[in-house]
Amino acid sequence: FRLSIILILCVFISCSDKEQTELLPDISQANKIKFSFKTDFDSTGKINIKNVDVKDLKTVSEIKNIINYDPFTYIFCVSTGEMGFYKDSTFIVNMVFNTSQDLTHIACNYNGKLVAIKLSEENAKFLDSFKN
Repeated sequence: FRLSIILILCVFISCSDKEQTELLPDISQANKIKFSFKTDFDSTGKINIKNVDVKDLKTVSEIKNIINYDPFTYIFCVSTGEMGFYKDSTFIVNMVFNTSQDLTHIACNYNGKLVAIKLSEENAKFLDSFKN
């Protein structure tokens, strides 16, 4: 009886882990990130965008490490920027983020679903640091 309970628990645990890691695209092979930040409006009311490429592998790894699997209840709001992940010149995925206080999160479309995850205030500041 105990063995069957243990086996059932193992199945549920392994299924939930697999399901959780499938919530987000695999960015483990990414070696370049292209940021786009909304900075301000020009005189015609068009948003100015600042683009920043990050190719340093240590920095790319640090950015990838802030993306976790902690879900965030997505509330439609304007993003403050986006980041595109690439393996060499091959596009992997684009993620938008909001670094505004109380709205910090990262979101992307994956497998036909909108997925949003929490972004700590510390990591929001880290992402904003690439704007400067």
